[in-house]
Amino acid sequence: MSQLNTPLLFVFISSFLLFFHSSLSQQNDTVSCPLDFEVLRRLTQGYMSPSGDQCQFILEGLRLVQSDYLKRTDSFLPRVDSAEACWKAYQDLYDQLVPGFDIRKNCGFKTEWISQGCGNITSRVEYEANNSPETLAAVSTACNQSLVNSSPCATCTTSLSSLQPSDPINKTVGNVSDCTAYRSIYAAAFANSFGPDDKGNAECLFSLNFTPVKSSNKQKKAIIVVVVVLGVLVLVLCGSAAWLIRRNKLKKKIRQREITRRWSDLNMNNSALESINGSTTLIRFTFDDIKEATKNFSRFNIIGRGGYGNVYKGVLPDGSEAALKRFKNCSAAGDASFAHEVEVIASVRHVNLVALRGYCTATTNFEGHQRIIVCDLVKNGSLHDHLFGSIGTKLSWPLTERSDVYSFGVVLLELLSGKKALIIKNDAQHTLVADWAWGLVRNGRALEVIEEGLQWTRL
Repeated sequence: MSQLNTPLLFVFISSFLLFFHSSLSQQNDTVSCPLDFEVLRRLTQGYMSPSGDQCQFILEGLRLVQSDYLKRTDSFLPRVDSAEACWKAYQDLYDQLVPGFDIRKNCGFKTEWISQGCGNITSRVEYEANNSPETLAAVSTACNQSLVNSSPCATCTTSLSSLQPSDPINKTVGNVSDCTAYRSIYAAAFANSFGPDDKGNAECLFSLNFTPVKSSNKQKKAIIVVVVVLGVLVLVLCGSAAWLIRRNKLKKKIRQREITRRWSDLNMNNSALESINGSTTLIRFTFDDIKEATKNFSRFNIIGRGGYGNVYKGVLPDGSEAALKRFKNCSAAGDASFAHEVEVIASVRHVNLVALRGYCTATTNFEGHQRIIVCDLVKNGSLHDHLFGSIGTKLSWPLTERSDVYSFGVVLLELLSGKKALIIKNDAQHTLVADWAWGLVRNGRALEVIEEGLQWTRL
């Protein structure tokens, strides 16, 4: 009985093994490729088909795709049973670039090579175990930047030579990804934050050069239109700029003519200023004298500031030191009033008042109209210094001279009447508040000196 069953058992086992082998073969034929060749497709869009050594381009392109696979799965190589599917996927992509070029036949690639790499290293963990943390950190530092330019690319590729393992010398490795290729595959996946699909990484780490596709006629027309429009805009802008410059120059000429005309009118009607020289011993300085004395109004020569302008320390042509007050916001129309004020100040002499030595009025193209008075320089400090103790010397109070009493009276009149010490009716007529008040008193109208509406109490 057992002898009869032996042939039947053998036939059964043989049939089962044949069925299993057939099923396994069909399963292997349907295994899909885990490599994403769309990464390379996206990089080549808009660029011409590779020229030169096409097999080298195919090899480096495959390594770039393997780098993307390593970044996604931490594995360098696809499974052996997916090798055929991967070559077919790569062939479909390359047919779009160079139709009719058989990758494996023309370049001599064997099917199993796509699943073979550097020795027995297949994963990121195994590769990093062959290198020290310091080496990996140095590679990351050198490569983690844009590699578009030649200088950072050279820095990165130089650092890759320190990665291990390396290929045996004078020995050809029969696969598409040897140990040397692992260095670029690893660096593009983990050392550079831009990733394998970055154009700079593709050009530097995988030597993939992309030449843009020549523009079509439609694109050329668009470029021509853009260039023409930009040219017109440039012409319009240049014309507008030239017109603005010409207009500004014309305005400047008109302004200079106006200044010259006003200065001429001022010189013709300068009797008020000229009368000062005839009635006093004041010196009329030129504007050049003033600029030379103050070193062109140097800020280092400023010894005082006020609401009406700055006071400068200067050295006059005769070598003596002086204080020069430069009024701001001046106009030629106020020179008559200025002349009267200068004449009044020049007529007052007091031991505690600074003596007026001269004045200057001028109009220039750059500084405009200028009015400056020149006084003796007081080296003992200002009134503020004496009153508030910033220097040791104190004023001797009270002052008993007539001018002090008169000054006090003028201040009192200003308070009572609400008028300034110098009452200006127009450019040609000025009156001192003391003369005005005395005229009312002589006419029996003393109470009219007091400002209307002023509250006061009878004693």
